[in-house]
This record gives sequence, C-alpha cells and structure tokens, in this order.
Amino acid sequence: MKVRKFAFQFTIFGSNGFLLFGSWWFKGYHYVFLPFIAFGVAVNFTVVITLLLWRAFQVVRPEKKLPIPETPETLMLIIPCYNENEEELRKSLDSLVEQKGIERNQQAVFIICDGRARGPGMTETTGECLLNTILTEKTSREQINNAYMAWDKEPMDIILQKGIYRGLPYMCIVKMTNKGKRDGLILLRSFAYKFNLRNEKPETILSNRLFGEMTSFVLDDCGINNFHSIVGMDADTAFDPWCIYHLLSELRYPNCFGVCGVVWVDFKDGPWNMWRLMQNAAYTISQGLPRLHQSIVTHKVSCLPGCCQILKVCEENNGDHTLRTLFGYCPKPTDGMLKHLRGAYSEDRNHVCHVLTSQSHVQTRQAIRAVAWTDVPTSLSVFMSQRKRWSMGATVNDLRLVAARGTHWFERIRAFSNVQTWFCNIFIMGSIAGLIHAAQTVPWYVTVGFLGGVIVPYIYMLTLVFWMPKDRKAKAQYLAGLVIYFFTGPFLTIFVLFYTTWYLDSFSWGKTRQVISEETDTSSDDAASEKSTLNDQEATVGMRRQVS
Repeated sequence: MKVRKFAFQFTIFGSNGFLLFGSWWFKGYHYVFLPFIAFGVAVNFTVVITLLLWRAFQVVRPEKKLPIPETPETLMLIIPCYNENEEELRKSLDSLVEQKGIERNQQAVFIICDGRARGPGMTETTGECLLNTILTEKTSREQINNAYMAWDKEPMDIILQKGIYRGLPYMCIVKMTNKGKRDGLILLRSFAYKFNLRNEKPETILSNRLFGEMTSFVLDDCGINNFHSIVGMDADTAFDPWCIYHLLSELRYPNCFGVCGVVWVDFKDGPWNMWRLMQNAAYTISQGLPRLHQSIVTHKVSCLPGCCQILKVCEENNGDHTLRTLFGYCPKPTDGMLKHLRGAYSEDRNHVCHVLTSQSHVQTRQAIRAVAWTDVPTSLSVFMSQRKRWSMGATVNDLRLVAARGTHWFERIRAFSNVQTWFCNIFIMGSIAGLIHAAQTVPWYVTVGFLGGVIVPYIYMLTLVFWMPKDRKAKAQYLAGLVIYFFTGPFLTIFVLFYTTWYLDSFSWGKTRQVISEETDTSSDDAASEKSTLNDQEATVGMRRQVS
C-alpha cells in the first residue's frame, strides 16, 4: 500500500507540475492546456442550462406519480451507530417518533451498534448507553453467538434487545466486534428482502435463530407482513417532522428505487462560526446543483447520503448480487488501492453506484422538501479527516461510473469531469495567473466566453438563496457561508488534496469519530445479569428466550 501511495503521489504531483511548467514555458500554446481547465467549467455550465430548461419543460408538462396505494407502505427505519453519545442518540430516535404524515404506515425501528466503542466524554460504550440508559422499555434481551456471517465472511456474535421506545417498537442489535457501517447495512437490508421471501425459504447470511427472532419481532410486535421501503439515517442526524413523508412521496414516481433528502447544518446548539457557515453553504451547493440536476434531468442521483435516504425493498437494491457480490465485496490484502478505498469510504454512494451501473432501468431522485439536520466539524483537523473520506470516496466511485458499462452517458461525462477536476486541482489553481496573462493576448470574445461559463454556475449558487433555504435566518446563514466559501473553498480544496494523498494508505475514520476505548472481548455480563429480570417479563408476554 505504501508503494502504491507513493506511485499515486508521484503521478498526481508530477502531472500537475508538468502541466504548470508547460503552461508557463509554452505561453503561446495556451489552447493546448485550456481543456484541462475548461472541461469542468463547460460541464457545470451545461448542467445549469439543462436544469433550467428541463425545469421549465416540467412546468408545462409535469411528471405523473403513481397513485397513492390503498394500503399504506410499510417502513423499516434503520439507525446505524458507532460511538455516539446519549444526546445524539436521543435526538435521532426522538425525530423518528415525531414524524408526521406517516401515522398510518406501519413501522419497525432497527438500531444497529457497530462494536462496543466509547467516545470522548462518555462513561459507557454506545451499546451500553442504548441498552441500559435510553431503551429502558424492553421486553427481552439475549446474546446470540454466531448470529450471522459478517461481510468479511467471519461469524458475528451480538446482543439482541427488543422493546418499545415512545410508542415505536424497536430492535437493538449490538455487535461484539467493529466491522464498519457497511456490515450492518448489509445485515438489515438483506433481512428486509429475505423476510419478504420467507415463504420460499431463501438462503441468508443470518443464522436460523437470528432470522427467527427478527421475523417474530416484525410479525408479532410490529404487525408487518411485507416491507415496502427502508428509511436510513445516521445516529448523529435528526429528521425534520415531515422528512419521511416527503421521501416516501418522491418514491412514488415510476421506476424510482431510491430517494435522498436535503441535509442542513444544525445551528441550534452551535454558534455561527466560520466552519459551520462555510460547510452549510457547501452542503447547499452540492445538493442544489449536482444532485438536483441528476434528480430532474437524468433521474440518476449517484449519491443518496445514508443520513437521509429511502430505498425500495427489491431485488435491485437488496438482492444477493447487489448486497453481497458487489456492495459486500471485502477487499483482500492483495487487491489494488481502488478496491480498498471503495470498501472503506462512502458506502452509501458505493451502493447506489453499483445499483445504477448493474441495473440500467433504476432511477433515483432527490426530495428537496425532505430535510435532515446534522452537526459538522468545527476544527480544521476534524474537517480534514472528514473531507479526506468524502473526497476519496467520491473520486473512486466516480471512477467506477466512468468505467462501468451501465452508466448513463451524461453521468459518465459528469463523473469524468469530477475526477479530472479533482486530479488537476493544483494545475487549475496555479493557472489563474496564466489565464490573466493570456486574457491580454487572446481575442476579447474568447475571454468573455470563458468568464461567462465560469460565472453562470456562481450566479446559480446565488439564486439558491431564494428557494433552497426555508426562512430568513436560513437565507442569511447561506449567504454568509457563500461569501466564506467563495474565498476559502479553492484553498481548502488544495489542502484537502494534500491531506488525502499524504494519508492515502490509512483507511480509518481518523479524527472524525474518535474512540477513547473499544471493548474486544465477546462475553456479555449485561446479558447474563438480565436473565432473572427478563424471565418474568417473557412469561408475561408469552415469550420463551434463551438468555446467555
């Protein structure tokens, strides 16, 4: 990996250095180097123009949704967590309880805790906080050894707890070993699909005991016979009260298999500092231009953030080929760096990229009225650690979109533009002075045309303030952040590039999710201590459980 990292560093820095040297040495041949700068500008210009034209066309001839089903859709609500504290967990759970417009939809909440980690300032692990402090209304708890096969083909032991949280039935699964968020998503998404096929006795990665426990919970405690959709969120995210309603409404378009919402920075518990304002503007721009264009024009949104998404339960999203062969591929030590990066970063983007390239008929959308609130890094070190994962995750998955046979032709161009721009960022920044010099020698209409292509996306960013933020306070936050983003964004992009390439062979979460301690033994004193108490509860509700 170190050799591959050094080779990558030599390639990217050597290429950018060669382009910079060539552009300054051969000043009369600026048109040779212009495509490296202008291609991304041209794509962004095309995105803005086609988005506006397509939007105007939809006003005249709007798309038709499928009729609202007589029987409301059934929902699996998933909350993956790792080392979140009690406040973060309660905020997420409470936001699910307080959802509006889906009262008639039967729901089942699944909380899956990845290992037993304790974050900064925590006296107990996240799993202990869930089982003992937050989820106090429980009907059963037990430890199951060899409960399922993890994505690295190793057996996993778990603690399983069922109960009620503020009226919502829940099942909490605490894994004994940390295997990553991807492993938990594979487990629950696979179960939802296999549960719908249970009468056909399908092969699963779950043991018979775990599959039976989960099936009993869904049938008896939740009254669900068939899962229609899976709603995903993160444990450090809170949904707006109407979020799931709007996600579900957007999912009713023909051939739509997945929908993402809009993520805003939560200013309630934090000051209006530079980091929050800048990242809020960056979130808005990334969701108000690229994803909105994909949603309206190509219906191929290539990133459905796991903190606010809904997926149909179907073969395309949850079948063995998608979940286990493609999405669930665990990189081997001998695999190349691209496979390791895809396996470590941006699991939600990776999943939807596999679906879109292997199933050409699948469409995905964005629901701009489905809002989720999240917190963001407020220090440079944590910001760099987060953006390193996002930057490399987006780039390696865009590389897949470029090379995969099933990619939509315009999305292939967009993905190539993203990769090329990321790869040539140093040259693009260094060429600004060269472009200023070239403007003095080339015809005026060439300069005006190039500047026009650059300015149009920025004008579009400015217009977002009129229809993306929902109130005056949000509009003011966006405008303030846009100014900061305009002046600092290019430099931060370069810093992130250097940081990413320097730590290219480190696949950890870094400082984004700091862990003070992580228990690694597989024994469970908590499960044993619950035995006598739960025996009485189980007799009352007619349950028979073997409690370790």
